Amino acid sequence: FRELIEILAISRNQKIPQPGEESQILELLIQRDGEFQELMKLAVDQGKIHHEMQLLEKVVEKRDNDIQQLQKQLKEAEHILATAVYQAKEKLKSIEKARKG
Repeated sequence: FRELIEILAISRNQKIPQPGEESQILELLIQRDGEFQELMKLAVDQGKIHHEMQLLEKVVEKRDNDIQQLQKQLKEAEHILATAVYQAKEKLKSIEKARKG
């Protein structure tokens, strides 16, 4: 835009304006404005996508925490079950000894 405005200023300062030059500059300005509007739309879309990604990252983080808690609970349950199985085996051994004795 700056270049186009400088060209326009230079052409106004010239004593003999070039025929059609102002309309060419106007067309370029309109074209650049269209490009700028497309870039702005893209920036807005990318901003929305970024916001959605941040929300999804929070959801993923929460799910990760939930999974870690479940893993901890499963390990505790595994430990409890392993202890119960060991105690049951020991009890069976003592019952067998009592029968033999």
